[in-house]
Amino acid sequence: MTSAESFCSTSFDYVIIGGGTAGLALAARLSEDPNIVVGVLEAGEHIHEMPEVSVPGMMGQALGNPKVDWAFSTVEQPAVLNRKIFSPRGKGVGGTSALNFLVYQRASEEDYNAVEALGNPKWNWKDTFLKYLMQVETYVPPTDPEIANDPHIGYTTDYHGTNGAVKASFSAWFNDHHAKFMDALLNMGVPINRDTGNGRNIGASVGPISVDPATMTRSHAATAYYTPNADRTNLILLTGAHVTKILLETPPGEPVVATGVEFSKDSQKFTVRPKLEIILSAGTFQTPQILELSGIGRTDVLTQHGINTILDLPVGENLRKYPLLSRNSVTKSNSVPEDHLTLPFIHEISKDSATFDSLRDPAVLEQQLTLYKTEKKGLLAGSITAYGYLPSEKLFDSEDFLDLQKQILQDTTLTATPSLNKQSAILKKWLPDPNHAQIELLQFPFFLSFGPLPERQEGKVYHSIMIIGLHPLSRGSVHIKSADPFSSPEIDPRYFSNPADLEYMVSGVKFVRKLMRTEPYASAGCKMYDPPEKSAGTNEDLSDDEIRDWCRTRVISIFHPIGTAAMMPKDDGGVVDSSLKVYGTKNLRVVDASIIPMEMSTHPQAAVYAIAEKASDIIKAARA
Repeated sequence: MTSAESFCSTSFDYVIIGGGTAGLALAARLSEDPNIVVGVLEAGEHIHEMPEVSVPGMMGQALGNPKVDWAFSTVEQPAVLNRKIFSPRGKGVGGTSALNFLVYQRASEEDYNAVEALGNPKWNWKDTFLKYLMQVETYVPPTDPEIANDPHIGYTTDYHGTNGAVKASFSAWFNDHHAKFMDALLNMGVPINRDTGNGRNIGASVGPISVDPATMTRSHAATAYYTPNADRTNLILLTGAHVTKILLETPPGEPVVATGVEFSKDSQKFTVRPKLEIILSAGTFQTPQILELSGIGRTDVLTQHGINTILDLPVGENLRKYPLLSRNSVTKSNSVPEDHLTLPFIHEISKDSATFDSLRDPAVLEQQLTLYKTEKKGLLAGSITAYGYLPSEKLFDSEDFLDLQKQILQDTTLTATPSLNKQSAILKKWLPDPNHAQIELLQFPFFLSFGPLPERQEGKVYHSIMIIGLHPLSRGSVHIKSADPFSSPEIDPRYFSNPADLEYMVSGVKFVRKLMRTEPYASAGCKMYDPPEKSAGTNEDLSDDEIRDWCRTRVISIFHPIGTAAMMPKDDGGVVDSSLKVYGTKNLRVVDASIIPMEMSTHPQAAVYAIAEKASDIIKAARA
């Protein structure tokens, strides 16, 4: 095991801050050259054996565990009844890739092209993302005949990698109502999409997961990128190392130089000084925190905490705040960050259905553990399988959508700055596009218990359909709340501050209510539980206002924050340029989800890996 003293005495070419999804992928690629020495600082530990991380059917159970989760929360969110929303982030080797729900999906081609349209040449589907998404993965087709012959699956190697570090496969267990969910969507006019990785993710689909079927365990940054390369003498990982600041020098008339990294380990302070570059991969919440602690950020924020400004950049929040408007108008919004919100639509299903909740029974758990260990099958080998990506035309009546679209089109606050003007032009094009998803549905075969949910009733069996808003208009901020590097950042996403986001979620709830009544899913014994089917004391469906109230009470994050160090032109409010270098610096880059300038219509895991893979090529080329 490396000591802090040994780490600091090593002559590193690169030091990467953060041993998570992007950081480990980047470290593995840079250290392919035996003449280059790479150091990685990770605040958490390397947890080698934790079933809640490695076993697919236990996905999500590590959330909130302080060994592997920072377990942040937002500040009170006024538009959701002043609730503080749980905001987990991975802590430890592997980062959030070791903590997430295994979803390994891609966005649409237009989502990736938008990154280029916002001022980043060649950062598009054709030139960058498809190439690196394929480079990241080894797609493993299903071998179980029942799954391999599922008519909803049609992945090919035309769009999927065969030699990448991360294993992408399909769940080894499909829940009893998987096909009914898919076919009900088809009966509602949602087409089956047999391969969502081809640049078109619209429709009902079976989604791949980041699981290695050879071991039937999670494939994440630690197992895919670090463990196979841990014996490299030029790749050195130090765990339990909490970075407190980046040391910066300001030569007159020249770019700022990042000279070292200060960190704390075992209550002692250390400094490491690489020869070439420092790369920040601490994630959407902690990357802006470290930048601000180091003197890079908005001057007013830094001055408030007694930190001298070295570079005045819109870290954590590019644009000034604006007041909230009424519920029936569209709120002026900041540039970053963004996050996907979700609503768990919980419903009863037939009592003979097997779900992950069955594992709460010790006898069932013992039986399933034996099946998992001996045959790599059963509930513990399973995951989420069924998805629906829905455009606006499937969510709104024509008149209602025209009213909402009119509000958005007429709202001048969405064009108040160069960045917002570019983003809003893209979003306004996507909103009516029948080939661009605005809401995602996930069929979870269990009672999802995050957030302020009602208690499950004994003897009942539940599924949860997660309703996810894919292109939020609300914007917020992430900043330090003190100069103490061990204090959590202040996370204020301002959820639902733009009322259009709420209206899209209401439309999703109404769509799922119809799904409950559509065959063949209706024959699964569906009975709405939360939200209830009817208004209290009546036989009438919940009104739109009642659904809005329910949304404010139940909405939570699906944990996809992005954009706190956005990759955009500096004049548009960017923090890093298209080579991922922090504006005004010679040798400081950011490589993680914080650079993504706009939310994509998918889960970000695969894109973050792809960003790290491209970053390694950018950095190698700069050295050549």
